Amino acid sequence: MANETFLIVTTMKNEGPFMIDWVAYNRAIGFDDILIYTNDCADGTDVMGDRMQALGWAHHERNRLGPRATPQGRAFSLARSHPSYLSSDWIISLDLDEYINVRLPQGDIRSLVEASGEADAISICWRMFGNAGLNDFKDSPVPETFFLAAPEDEYPHHRAKGFKTLFRNNGKFSRFRAHRPRINPEDVSNPDAPYEGIKWRDAGGNLYPADQVKWKAWRGFSHEFARIHHYAVRSTDSFLVKRDRGRTNHVGQDQGLKYWLVMNHNNVEDRSILEHMPAMHEIKAEMLADPQLAELHHQACEWHKSKAEELKARPGWADLVEALQNSYAGEKTHG
Repeated sequence: MANETFLIVTTMKNEGPFMIDWVAYNRAIGFDDILIYTNDCADGTDVMGDRMQALGWAHHERNRLGPRATPQGRAFSLARSHPSYLSSDWIISLDLDEYINVRLPQGDIRSLVEASGEADAISICWRMFGNAGLNDFKDSPVPETFFLAAPEDEYPHHRAKGFKTLFRNNGKFSRFRAHRPRINPEDVSNPDAPYEGIKWRDAGGNLYPADQVKWKAWRGFSHEFARIHHYAVRSTDSFLVKRDRGRTNHVGQDQGLKYWLVMNHNNVEDRSILEHMPAMHEIKAEMLADPQLAELHHQACEWHKSKAEELKARPGWADLVEALQNSYAGEKTHG
């Protein structure tokens, strides 16, 4: 276990302001490698990826898309032959708005695997975090900015049950997808029962029939060992930039007010992730000690703020901006 390696595969577009914090955090909780695929960036996210690779913090590939390809689908297809993927023992797909909060004393990803017991896959459910009424973008770590979330054991929308899956790269899975790995029936000896013998656990170590796993939490799903804090909206400004960027998977779907209302929950306060932040800040300081990476981060933040102002002034966006800025007023929150 001590020698096993852990990899994150991710896709990015115009997310430069959040890159350093997210990479530093995941390094702090024990991930050995991060494989970044970027496409069509205007804020320098791709250049930051190049610099992170040069400094040894991550691996970066430019994701060149055909007319029918989705950024995420293309990245997952390419990743399976990448040296980082081939050499890693455990793999998970995470986005920059997703932070794994390991709730065990050691607080790292290895302790999650150890506590779970023998497993081929471990699914970790989202906890949706809202914008808490913050409209303006701030250059501060997302987990230290947004503390209001959906209730621990309630799912205000079926999408709030979504999870991501850490899986062992042991050859049993033949397809890599956003929420979970999959098996092609033709790749196994018993195509009628392709998931036979697969040990699939929730984030409390409980086994669940692998052939019944979909993309979201099942009845009785445990969050005892870990939860993914999902900051899907962040500030109003950042949400506007996210909407303009477009989706990485369901590319034809608009991220407008409907998406905002589904993903923006501010019911209870959760600051537990702060326990992991001192280690994150140590690594962040190392990363920012590189003048070139620090300057790229600054430029990305300036681009982000400028883009938000442009979008707020764009014809046809005024009603959406007003709705987003006023939506928090009716939220019921608890300290």
